[in-house]
Amino acid sequence: MKIEVTKNQYKRIIFNLLDSLYGPEFSVVKNDDLFQIYAKDGYEIAAVYTKGGRSKGCKRDVFVLGQTTDDIESFISKVITRKKLFSKTFLSYINERTKLNIDCIEFWYDNPDDTSARYSFSIKKNKRIRD
Repeated sequence: MKIEVTKNQYKRIIFNLLDSLYGPEFSVVKNDDLFQIYAKDGYEIAAVYTKGGRSKGCKRDVFVLGQTTDDIESFISKVITRKKLFSKTFLSYINERTKLNIDCIEFWYDNPDDTSARYSFSIKKNKRIRD
């Protein structure tokens, strides 16, 4: 039996999961070129780089901490979290909750075979294709 989930349904599922993990409200602390995003319990879930540390072509780049990724992956598969749709949904969730207007997102995953190696996955919100 094949079940189809629309993008809107997927978004609601991911938003509800993230709300249950971190709560619907975040606190944001601004440093020189960095916004730190904290969940309701004071636990840091992400950092937003505005100057140094950003990916090329990004004005505000959110870096999702490894512990946050591990928390999410304890509920859903790694296969799901490494998809473009999940990244865009997570990015829209952070933008909606913090009002920071972030345009890029970056996840870091530990490689279980080699703990010194990490896997980076990044995506730009509004990638434009030139003719």
